[in-house]
Amino acid sequence: MASEWRRQLNDWLQEHMLAVTSVGTIISTFMFLIGVLGQWYSDETWAPKGILSFVGDWAIYVLIFGIIALGFSSYYLWLTRHYMSRFEEIISTNSKKEFQKNWTEIEQIARYQLPQEYKKKVSKAREKFGLR
Repeated sequence: MASEWRRQLNDWLQEHMLAVTSVGTIISTFMFLIGVLGQWYSDETWAPKGILSFVGDWAIYVLIFGIIALGFSSYYLWLTRHYMSRFEEIISTNSKKEFQKNWTEIEQIARYQLPQEYKKKVSKAREKFGLR
């Protein structure tokens, strides 16, 4: 039961990784800013009093969690974008030799890192170059 749930979650995350990491980066940036404001600028007139009063003395924890979450989400956002751009770079080649040279890498990226639509692009590229 748990392994099936975990597999479904992994499949869902693979399909929506760009959106999940983008939202995570936005939320963690907001948490980081609220933590900074609550820790060092809570007495300023321009600070959002309503949010800071809700956070209260937990501002340092919001700041720490925001830094950690921002680091992870930013890294995974960058990694997802890197895989997408690398995939497009490899798939856009017109050289069969170059495509075959990078075959293992493109298969791994399409299978384990990117959504299902990229697997379909790999299949079309295989047909284009006459590979099995």
